[in-house]
Amino acid sequence: MKLRLLVCAAVLILFTVPALADSVPITFTNSGILSGTLPSGVVSTASDLAFYGVVIESGPFATVTFDLGAFTGSLKNGGSFTGGSFLLDSNGPVLFTTAFSGTWSKIGQGLYELVGGFSTTSQGIRYVGLVTQSFQVTFTNGRICLVDLNGSTKINAATVPEPGSLVLVGIGLASLAAPLRRKVLAAARRG
Repeated sequence: MKLRLLVCAAVLILFTVPALADSVPITFTNSGILSGTLPSGVVSTASDLAFYGVVIESGPFATVTFDLGAFTGSLKNGGSFTGGSFLLDSNGPVLFTTAFSGTWSKIGQGLYELVGGFSTTSQGIRYVGLVTQSFQVTFTNGRICLVDLNGSTKINAATVPEPGSLVLVGIGLASLAAPLRRKVLAAARRG
């Protein structure tokens, strides 16, 4: 009986390995301000695309656009935002777009940091990312002037297991638990 249970467990483990997926770390940097304003959307040049830490596209490869959405707090002293958007495009075709939210913090004299996170699923792939941007900002006559921008984006992409794979895992676990349940019930009746 124990050998049969062990063989079933080994087979179950072998069949569930394809259902589990490793995530692929994707990173890129951005710098400069091509256009836009902070509340309505800033466009910056994305460069140095890397997978697993290896740069596969050095130099500019796309533009990244982000806006803050609904902002609470003050741009001068910091706050948080929700319902913002993050868009990566390559001269026309949109490579990636999602909603994101996060915080805006003052980190020094005229220096601010935006940290935003996002999570979305597209075409069976789950994307979870973190956007970190450093701005140099001046406030002149009640106007916000963005002087400089540098940042990085880290995205983990993982395939979402198919529902059929998850059902098979559930059936396998239930079949392994059934003999154990019978043993526990039999011991309870005897005891």
